[in-house]
Amino acid sequence: MEIFEIKRPDEQLTVKEKIEDLVAKLQMLKSKVSELRLQCEDIKKLYSSEGECDALLCDECGKTIERDQEVIVKDSSGRERRHYHKECFKALWL
Repeated sequence: MEIFEIKRPDEQLTVKEKIEDLVAKLQMLKSKVSELRLQCEDIKKLYSSEGECDALLCDECGKTIERDQEVIVKDSSGRERRHYHKECFKALWL
């Protein structure tokens, strides 16, 4: 038995229209997802070409840390837990 067998002919049309609307919305969302994926890939390429992906971010201020300005806090097992600028780290202890 099909869905449309039970409905009256005028109701069949509205159900069919609703399904078509939903399919159109789905296609639109798929298109937006594709656009966002492309944008993400472009951003990844941009960061990887600038070498920013490997840059550390300060856990206090959120800005990138230059290699000679970093303070790394490790846990008892030696894993890196936090990264700070020297100045941000000093400010935490004052």
